[in-house]
Amino acid sequence: MILHILTKAPKSTASIQMQQAVGEQDAVLLIEEAVSAALDPTWAAWQQFQSRIYLLSDDLAARGLYHIAINNVLPTLEMEGFVALTEQYDKTVTWY
Repeated sequence: MILHILTKAPKSTASIQMQQAVGEQDAVLLIEEAVSAALDPTWAAWQQFQSRIYLLSDDLAARGLYHIAINNVLPTLEMEGFVALTEQYDKTVTWY
């Protein structure tokens, strides 16, 4: 089980590579630029990883996207949730 941490925008090369690498028991955490995925609820990863994809709320707030994520009922995590998530998975992979 791997936690994939994406730092780049949803249409980036890193994002495309990450989507191809995610396994059935893996989870995805969107941080930094990747939280812009909140602006596109039709992004394929939302369907592909439905209950296993999260947005870091601090990065959403820093970019003025927090309310958009909440209005679209997208799963968010505080920093404590981020730490808890890393403890649940055997490995983490960060996509830059």
